[in-house]
Amino acid sequence: MYHIVTHNSASTPALPAYSEAGFWFNEEAQLRQQDGGNFRLLTVHNPLTRLADARCALFIDDQLATSPKAAPFGSIEFVEALPDSALHALIDSLEAEVQHLNVPTLRLTNYPHAYAARQAERLVGLLRRRGYRVADQFLNFHIDVSAQPLAGKLHRSERRRLAKCLRSGFTVAHWAQPPVAEVVRFIERSRQQQGYPLTILPDRLAQLLKRFPEQYPVFAVWDGSTLASLTVAVRVRHDILYNFLPADNQHYRTFSPAVLLTQGLYTFCQQHAITLLDLGVCLDAQRAPKPSLMRFKRNLGATASWKVVLEKQLQVR
Repeated sequence: MYHIVTHNSASTPALPAYSEAGFWFNEEAQLRQQDGGNFRLLTVHNPLTRLADARCALFIDDQLATSPKAAPFGSIEFVEALPDSALHALIDSLEAEVQHLNVPTLRLTNYPHAYAARQAERLVGLLRRRGYRVADQFLNFHIDVSAQPLAGKLHRSERRRLAKCLRSGFTVAHWAQPPVAEVVRFIERSRQQQGYPLTILPDRLAQLLKRFPEQYPVFAVWDGSTLASLTVAVRVRHDILYNFLPADNQHYRTFSPAVLLTQGLYTFCQQHAITLLDLGVCLDAQRAPKPSLMRFKRNLGATASWKVVLEKQLQVR
């Protein structure tokens, strides 16, 4: 019934559609923003629907085949009903493609388990049985969005910080049509002051904000006309919003405007039928776990799930 199709981005004018609502980081428009749009997409084609029931994009980086190249995750996305035989066939084809390119290592960065728990656990287990090793794993934090106000989920310390911002007259809102250069500068300056590298090139961030404003909404906290905090979010799927690039004005650190910013994101989620607010991983400048940031996110009402990176060494010529 199923068969595997390999698509070369350079020679395929339009890639096949996924059979259900999928993750933005695996969509063609986003994939073509990574590595100059040079990738191979392998799909499990369902001849009954003529749609892809599974997909994985591969990028080549010297001696490494990786999914993704420049995104928070990629890996193998598949519908829950996909049989193991089809999933194994896709992985066989991925490995054969990488070997054909004479690349010795295949790396897959999975989506957080909370995005699709059954698929993530199934995929990790299957890959481990096929000889993949866990190259890295991170705790990824998220808030389950419900009708309950965020304030009811907050630790009392964060409720105090939220109240302090509101008493001071701060406001939070989705910033429609923001000046892109100002947003990028604000984030750059905040990261430099904190000693954190920016995980995306400024020019590339500006391009994404200009080309895909609906996928990369900006939210901001204001003290009058002064920016106290902002974030670039990502509409990962119709029901998932990712807090991608939060940044603060250092002069407002004592107010902790990130709490009010999170409330703004949460309210936006409630208004747009988004059920999962992803707050991301908690790493320091050396990409080591940062306990203080984990504690802060838990105080915001977040829970953790694993985000796993798997690798396999392949036999090449």
